[in-house]
Formats: sequence, C-alpha cells, structure tokens
Amino acid sequence: MGSLALTVLSLTLGLFFILVGQFKVTPKFFPEVHEDMRREFGRVNKVFPLYKQTGWRPFAKNYRLFIGFTEIVCGAILALVPGSPKQLANVILLFVMLGAVYTHYILKDKFERMAPGLVFSLLLLTRLIIHRQVQQREKRTNQKQPTVTKKESKNKNKNEKENDSQVEEEYEEEDRDEEQEEQTSEGEQEEEEEEEEEEEEKEEVKVTQKKPTKKVQPVTKDSKKKNK
Repeated sequence: MGSLALTVLSLTLGLFFILVGQFKVTPKFFPEVHEDMRREFGRVNKVFPLYKQTGWRPFAKNYRLFIGFTEIVCGAILALVPGSPKQLANVILLFVMLGAVYTHYILKDKFERMAPGLVFSLLLLTRLIIHRQVQQREKRTNQKQPTVTKKESKNKNKNEKENDSQVEEEYEEEDRDEEQEEQTSEGEQEEEEEEEEEEEEKEEVKVTQKKPTKKVQPVTKDSKKKNK
C-alpha cells in the first residue's frame, strides 16, 4: 500500500511541476499565465534570498527561466526516473517551494499567494516520509528472510551430492539384487530341468526292466526233426 501511494504521489507531483515550469519558460501554451509569471518575478527579484549577504541578485528573466527549467527537469525525474535521482529531485523541489513561501512572506502577500507553496511543500515532505517508511519496511522483510552464507551453500551442495550418491548406490544395489534374483531363478530352472530329465531316465529304465525277455532255446537234432 505504501509503495502504491508513493508511486501515485510521485507521478502527480512530477506532472504538476512540469506544467508549472512550462508556465515560467514559454508563453506558447498559456500566454496569460506566462505574462503573470513575468510580472511576478519582477517583484520576486527584488527580495532575492541571498542579496543582503552577497549584494548580488540575478536578472528577473534569468531567475524565472532557472526556476522554470529546474521545475521541469526535477518534475520529469520525479515522475519517470527510478532510484536515488528521484529523491534528489524531491529535495530540490522542496527547497524551491520553501523559497517561494519565504518570498511571498517577505513581500507581505496574502495567504492565498502563499497557500500553493505551503500545500506542495507538505506534499513533497509527505512523499519523502512515505519513501523512508517503505525503505524501512523492505529492510525488515529482508532481515527476516534467512541469508544463505557461502559455507551454508557449500554444505547444502555437499549434502545434495551425498544424497545423489546415496540414491545412485541404492539404484545400483537394486540392480544387483535384480541380477542376483534373475541368476538364482535361472539356476533353479536349470536344476528343475535336470531333475525332470533324471526322473524321465529313471522311468525309462523301469519300463525296460518290466518288459519280459524271451528265452532262447538251443537248437538240437530232435527239434530239427520236429520242425521237419
């Protein structure tokens, strides 16, 4: 939620300062507003913040163009560029707005003239606070997450390798067991076949022993006579 609010606020402020800076730089799009800005900086130039200390103050035109381009560039960074440049642009625009409030106060303008500078100064300050809170929350979440050191990663790799080697050994043992089972089953089949062959041979021998054998009588003269 904080990051969403930060993004919306950054885009809104960035686009606003691009528009306001364009008012100061060129009369092409809003000539009436540009003319009002020219007259305003003619007054602002007289109360330049560092004039009493340095005795120098810029020309009104140069002062106006400098503030205008600063607002355009910082607004574009605030809206489009990520990272630390965004925070730098936020701080610069905050000082610009505080300078505007100071100038209107020194000129003794009405509160209506000071109000926009106050409002946008508070918005820029709010954006910085939200950014700080988001950073702290991200740090807390990163601290809660366990950080893996090099030693732990090495130990994890070693454990993984050991687990892999154990798994491979288990697979090899299973293969060996299967081979042994196949060998034992083949040996058992061969033994059964040999036993069957032996039993068949025994049966054949028994059958041959049971068959009657004819006695061969010797041939004599009497038998020959009988045959005749």
